[in-house]
Amino acid sequence: MPVMIKVEGGTFMMGNDDGSEDEKPLHSVTVDNFYIGKYEVTFQDFKRFVDATGYLTDAEQPDSVNFKHGLPPRGVNNGTWKMYSSGLPVPPTDSLKPVGNVSWYDAVEYLKWLSKETGKEFRLPTEAEWEYAAKGGNKSKGYKYVGGNNLNEVAWFIGNSDKRAHNIGQKMPNELGIHDMAGNAREWCSDWYGESYYKTSSVENPKGPDFGKNRILRGGSWGSQEERMRISYRNEGYPYNSALDFGFRPAISGEPMVKPVAVIPETDPMKNLDSQGFVDIYGINFDIGKADVKAESYPIIEQITKYLTEHPDTRIVIEGHTDNTGNDALNLSLSDKRAMSIKAEIVKRGIDPSRMETKGFGSSKPVADNKTADGRTQNRRVTIKKL
Repeated sequence: MPVMIKVEGGTFMMGNDDGSEDEKPLHSVTVDNFYIGKYEVTFQDFKRFVDATGYLTDAEQPDSVNFKHGLPPRGVNNGTWKMYSSGLPVPPTDSLKPVGNVSWYDAVEYLKWLSKETGKEFRLPTEAEWEYAAKGGNKSKGYKYVGGNNLNEVAWFIGNSDKRAHNIGQKMPNELGIHDMAGNAREWCSDWYGESYYKTSSVENPKGPDFGKNRILRGGSWGSQEERMRISYRNEGYPYNSALDFGFRPAISGEPMVKPVAVIPETDPMKNLDSQGFVDIYGINFDIGKADVKAESYPIIEQITKYLTEHPDTRIVIEGHTDNTGNDALNLSLSDKRAMSIKAEIVKRGIDPSRMETKGFGSSKPVADNKTADGRTQNRRVTIKKL
């Protein structure tokens, strides 16, 4: 897991009326809670991904970019993530420098892999999230640069970098404790770039134009002039393109991580499965009417996975339940989707899907009482039976 900083949602003024045309107008934006990486993704972080998957970046296969993305091939060869433009390999001593020469597509693929490995839904930050976090969120002190008014103290840029990247975290953090948003590497955001987008931007959680040619890059880099280091300055780049100073940092939506971890009613919710053939498990939570397992429920998912790992010959059926907020058909459909969602989470953790069947039971109770000890109805429940 990367080190993530919690950013409390809020409203802020985005853009700059005194900046470039694409930074205008200064406008009010509200963002929800989210988490963002304390540091930029490093060379060693990216190397783990490549070693595990064999992934080839766009820079490593420029002739295939047109085939992969329907776009013209890259022009100048800037090197690759593991080789500088001089042709020399990136040495182990550079492991803690931000990874460079990654395209927008490369960053997205890394975050997909990281999500699979951790069970968290990692993504690139939106441009609005990036600027809000860079400004210090609800702790902002109104600095000109990310974390202060003295650029030398907070960023690596052309004036102090010796024209190269530096290890993460060496400069002062901003108000939220985030490092290197003002420099070191330019950072990909999820949005398409639109020169006039700020004039029509959504007020709440804007995500950029629906389409475009270029993706957003924010923050200056070790190669940037001082005037390009202000927080509101916008960069753009072809999503398949890469450069020595193109990097990124992870983000994750706030809701799954803000909620407290579910209270597990027993030390081992699976302990009675062998003796009685089924167990009712509470605390696997979903949003009302939704089927995605919430991250606060992962401790219970882990315990189910642990049981199946320790009992390799056991097969189970996952019987989903629902909120009982719709008609019978809707309840049945939702409970079936929830059972499949639970199975998918267990499969992510390495269990063979053939060992699990799923079944929806709507709002009914197929085996056990659906009441707590004090008589309250207890929904958001799953029954697991041995096959």
